[in-house]
Amino acid sequence: MLQINALDEWRPRGFAVFAALGCLALGGLLAWHHPLAPALTVLALILWSAIVFLRPVVWLFVVPALLPIIDFASWTGWLIFEEFDILVLGAAAGAYASIARHGPASNGATVMPHVFRVTARAQSPAIASPKIHVARLSAVSGTLIGLFGLWTAVGLFRGIDAAGTLEFGWFDGYYDAANSLRIAKSYLLTLLMLPPLLVEMRRSDGRAIGVLASGLAAGLGCASLAVLWERLAFPGLLNFSSDYRTTALFWEMHVGGAALDGFLALTVPFAVRELLVAPTRARWPLAGAGILLAAYACLTTFSRGVYLAVPVSLALLTILLLMKGNVRSMPSAARTMIQGCVLVVAMAAVSHWVFRAGGYRSLLAVLGVFAMTLPLGTIARDIPARGWVAALATGVLAGTAGSVVAFLLYKGVYVNFGLAFACCALLVWHRQQSNSLPSAIAGLGAYVWLIIAAAGVALGWGGVRALRDTTIVLSILMAWTIWNARAPAPLWPRDLRMQFAIVGLAALAAVTATVISGGAFMTDRFSTSERDLAGRLQHWRDGIGMLNSPADWLFGKGAGRFPQYYLFSVGNREFPGSSSMGSQNGKRYLVLSGPRHEAGFGELFRVAQRVQVAPGGQYSIVLEARASDAARLHLDLCEKHLLYIEGCAIAAVTVQATGESWRRYVVDLDGAKLAGGPWYAPRLAFFAMAAESPETRVEIDNISLIGPDGRDLLANGHFAQGMAHWFTTSDRYHLPWHIKNLGLNLMFDQGIVGLLLFVMLTGSAMYRLVAGEARGHPAAPFIAAALAGFLLVGLFDSLLDVPRVAFLYYLLIVASLALQTGPSAVSVHRRISPDGS
Repeated sequence: MLQINALDEWRPRGFAVFAALGCLALGGLLAWHHPLAPALTVLALILWSAIVFLRPVVWLFVVPALLPIIDFASWTGWLIFEEFDILVLGAAAGAYASIARHGPASNGATVMPHVFRVTARAQSPAIASPKIHVARLSAVSGTLIGLFGLWTAVGLFRGIDAAGTLEFGWFDGYYDAANSLRIAKSYLLTLLMLPPLLVEMRRSDGRAIGVLASGLAAGLGCASLAVLWERLAFPGLLNFSSDYRTTALFWEMHVGGAALDGFLALTVPFAVRELLVAPTRARWPLAGAGILLAAYACLTTFSRGVYLAVPVSLALLTILLLMKGNVRSMPSAARTMIQGCVLVVAMAAVSHWVFRAGGYRSLLAVLGVFAMTLPLGTIARDIPARGWVAALATGVLAGTAGSVVAFLLYKGVYVNFGLAFACCALLVWHRQQSNSLPSAIAGLGAYVWLIIAAAGVALGWGGVRALRDTTIVLSILMAWTIWNARAPAPLWPRDLRMQFAIVGLAALAAVTATVISGGAFMTDRFSTSERDLAGRLQHWRDGIGMLNSPADWLFGKGAGRFPQYYLFSVGNREFPGSSSMGSQNGKRYLVLSGPRHEAGFGELFRVAQRVQVAPGGQYSIVLEARASDAARLHLDLCEKHLLYIEGCAIAAVTVQATGESWRRYVVDLDGAKLAGGPWYAPRLAFFAMAAESPETRVEIDNISLIGPDGRDLLANGHFAQGMAHWFTTSDRYHLPWHIKNLGLNLMFDQGIVGLLLFVMLTGSAMYRLVAGEARGHPAAPFIAAALAGFLLVGLFDSLLDVPRVAFLYYLLIVASLALQTGPSAVSVHRRISPDGS
């Protein structure tokens, strides 16, 4: 029997008790200081910790699922601390409390509270069966995790020391010492959650990674829905010519960066996983809709990094899955990859051909026909010649009748197409369930009706030219169906899961082609790539040029110090301005500094606050201001999500040079251009102010925004709480806050040593997933693809300066280092083999 000393059993439990209490206390401290709802936040923290205590594995789903939507910095003014920190600390408190109550692991194993040792050796061979594989860290992996954690602490210390002050505030910004904590906390929180992660991987026998993967896919869905709302509310769902780049609810992009880009790259492979492992056909449409939403989110970032990273990561995922599935040989895998690439290219060409005159409506109609072509092509193989004649005749009659009725009704062509598609889909489904020959014949007839209805959509929307282009494509699809029905072997797999995946791939190719060909903004982005790269290279040289000594190169400047050093060391580059808090006789006030050069409307650095506005109302601004030299103060009230402005009420006031004396100003704003947006996608609004004159300094206090009803719409207008409720944005100039490369960011913060440790940590994880001990795990291809996509985005953006996205990356890294291939992996793997079996 397994014998465990009582003292050895108590040690990890005692650590768990201490960790649970510490996390609950720290989370409670943050929650109690929440700027909007402290009591409610404390209550939510307690309830969340209790849920995790009762069901520990739930945090693996909830944390990544809520990650893209939980933070409210643009309302609270928090930059250093976030609601996400409270979420993780609550999860840690509940998880450690569960460990303290139930023990750290099942089956008699013990998970130690540190990263270097996570399993106790069983003294009985009967219990320590070699057929049971549990999550564990090797000595090398544990050492790398620990060393990088130690070096992160060194970077934190150096960053605080370089800031020149030990003062910390709840609403500190990028130039304060607390910014070092903001950067370092992502990996520190990962280390905090490492023991609970390993415990759940042990308790759940590998299923914990499946829960984590589903949480990542759910998080992608939440982020994609946020993108959908943003596009509906501001530029328009199908407006791809505006220079509006989506940010979802990643407030960290208020000064640029690639928070959304990195998150998409990390999570898209797990959306594909949801489609491949969906246990029932009812979940396939949900998974497919999630993938299409994610594709839309990726495309509307207009990020060349995303356009590179996501296809490459999905190609890597495909290769790894093919090598794990029934397609064992490299030639077979290469052939399958070539077929997929041919499909993508063909659909992109077809989509451009249809879209150029028929627009989105014709393209969607063609995609609907294509979706029915795949199952009909296999079903039609069982239909005899007489059935073909009956189906074609019935389809032509139904299509003709439907077209005549359609042109008599308002938007009748779309009603006709919808009815034809519904009938065809229902008959195909009935054929799949009953194997009925009449259903197959009727389904083929409905397919012919669907083709005629699709041609009617093209004619109704784009005229004769659209009808000509669409008819050519529809004829090809019909010929393809006939060929597949008469060919010795079907041209594509019968499995509905794989057919659904092919339709999704075609839809992705179609959407991508239309976004690129139908929007001027992305075309301009690609045309300026060479010039942008030259500017990026110069920015990298500026960043590395701030490493002045051997100590800087070896240890780095300190975590989170790039914005501070850029402000004071790079004086000949564009800079939009800055803000800080001033104090005199115990009274606080806001200090706005103007840009270094003349700046346009969208280039100003703004201090802003979320407000609720009434469309068309009249507003008044009352403030006190002073300046040593006359300066122009910009004021606006705009419908704005984060970076890009729609309707605005704009004013400006010249602040006279009054020295130490405060002067009162009253400014009126006309809200005639504030529309409010549709009810299903309401627009948010910001009140903002900026120092417009170059190289000037304006001090502001006691500011009020009086709405149409006479109420003051601003909170903390006297700045007694510092920057509480206030937020900053820089719509166009982003380089002062980001070095724009993941590796250079690490080297600037932690030196060459930190960069090498990161490379070793990431390299070890990737090796284990692709060629090492974890390669047989069913989740390994998806994690490897996610990490690869994240690193590709990191070639052009410093993603590790976004704490919650960096936390997700580090969590996947440490999970990868603990993955083991066990018997359960085989059954799950069989569910996701490429042939859909």
